[in-house]
Amino acid sequence: QAGGRGRVPTTTVMLRNIPQRFTRDTLLQDMDNRGFVGRYDFFYLPIDFCTTHSVGYAFINFLTEEDTERFKEEYSGLKLNDDSPKVCDVCDAKVQGKMGNVEYYRNSTVMGMDEKYHPVVFENGVRKPFPMPTRLLGPVQRRPPRQGGRM
Repeated sequence: QAGGRGRVPTTTVMLRNIPQRFTRDTLLQDMDNRGFVGRYDFFYLPIDFCTTHSVGYAFINFLTEEDTERFKEEYSGLKLNDDSPKVCDVCDAKVQGKMGNVEYYRNSTVMGMDEKYHPVVFENGVRKPFPMPTRLLGPVQRRPPRQGGRM
């Protein structure tokens, strides 16, 4: 029997070491091609606003713990792109569940950015509008560009 009383199922993972040029759509398509169509209901690939590239990790919530385990087996140690040296690593996310993640991100400053930067939610494999913020959003914090060269 899965879990004890009061135990929150572990269904949200953090996928790390994603090639920077992977987009939300590229990674979702890769997941679907590997048999995860309709098996997840929350997805967020943070993007660096300055470079418009991914920051190299994503949060994904699956429908069941079995889906989560299968994803870990499939993606742990996987190289997503031959042009990138990055090898995927999967770990449990701090925030668990679709609703936990929706509540965590719906009032995030990222929701004030263009839609391409937003997390996405799904029902029965169909993308749905992300719930609206419940309060006024603060300004987006932009990091200064990295300085090159030696000191």
